[in-house]
Amino acid sequence: MGFWNYLKGKLLGGKSVEVSADTIEKLIDQEKMSRLVMEEFTIHAAINLIANCISKCEFRTFAGGKEKEGEEHYAWNYEPNANQNSSQFLQELVSKLLYNNECLVVESGGQLIIAESFAKEEFALKETIFSGVLRKGFTYSRTFRMSEVLYFRLNNKNIRRLLTDLCSGYSAILDEAVSKYEKAGGEKGTLKIDAVAMNAKYGNRTFEEVYEELMNKRFEKFFNSKNAVLPLWNGFSYTKQAGEQSRKSTSEMKDITDVLNEIVETVARAFNIPASLLKGDVSDVEKITRNFLTFCVDPLCEMIQTEINRKRYGRREVQNGNYLKIDTTTAMHTDVFDVAEKIDKLIASGMYCIDELRKKLGDAPLDTEESRKHFITKNYQEIGDAEGGDTG
Repeated sequence: MGFWNYLKGKLLGGKSVEVSADTIEKLIDQEKMSRLVMEEFTIHAAINLIANCISKCEFRTFAGGKEKEGEEHYAWNYEPNANQNSSQFLQELVSKLLYNNECLVVESGGQLIIAESFAKEEFALKETIFSGVLRKGFTYSRTFRMSEVLYFRLNNKNIRRLLTDLCSGYSAILDEAVSKYEKAGGEKGTLKIDAVAMNAKYGNRTFEEVYEELMNKRFEKFFNSKNAVLPLWNGFSYTKQAGEQSRKSTSEMKDITDVLNEIVETVARAFNIPASLLKGDVSDVEKITRNFLTFCVDPLCEMIQTEINRKRYGRREVQNGNYLKIDTTTAMHTDVFDVAEKIDKLIASGMYCIDELRKKLGDAPLDTEESRKHFITKNYQEIGDAEGGDTG
């Protein structure tokens, strides 16, 4: 059950209340809160990692097979609507897609609008109809056909719900590990009560009332305090059990970290993210980042660009070389000094011109006749030409 659904079920009569830290604390105990944070934090960390990466990608537009920067390029790379820039828009789009398994984008007044909620009616042979499209308190009165919207769907099953069910199984294991950890660091002792104390006078209170206060209040405060003094009545004697120290065993800590690592690895596998990248490990970052782009980001971008091309361009336009392509190579940080030799090879082989490489490295194109030329050194000439040159 989601957190907000849990709150909704707890609130009586469907009344609106201000959700504050105090409200949450009253409605959900700390154990449930820790489970919620553990699950939601890991899933959100994975989703944010993917969303941030895709928001760095460049949406390249082509006309007649040649790259051209027009209105479509500006919309996807700078301003899709009046209230969001491209990074904010793409982060929201990818987050909704991964978290809800689907995302709907409608065009209104030349702006691309992400729906916060909607209803859909699916048919076997007719177009799906979308209704009740809501955004920031405004609900469209009209309906939208599938051909009029960008509808992104990730999987047949909602992966987040599957992860929630899976993570709930780890919660019991984590509870046991935490309980073991707390017991290992707890203090134990013996309380000796003389027969005289049981028959003594305690003002208006009985021995049972004094005993209950001592066990349920005074000892609890004494154990939970950093520095404390425990006053005892005559006939009561507390002795700390020998060998029990207020320390946390490393084995108990390892039990907890093992469960947490297992949750992170499970979420990482579900989203095709290298587990070490989600954990924040810094060893061999370049290699795991390439795996992340190949197996996680590239398939998502391929799905997004396919939907854009078939809806905003169409079959005839794509066949004529008019289409959009998401360049995921821009997601990686590139140090120009690290790739200097590779740049030389790319220019010498005629693979790229100077302006194209400057653009990939984040620099402004020179936009000169020379910078737009493609060069091929004599090292790449045909074998016949090279032999003829030697004999000539």
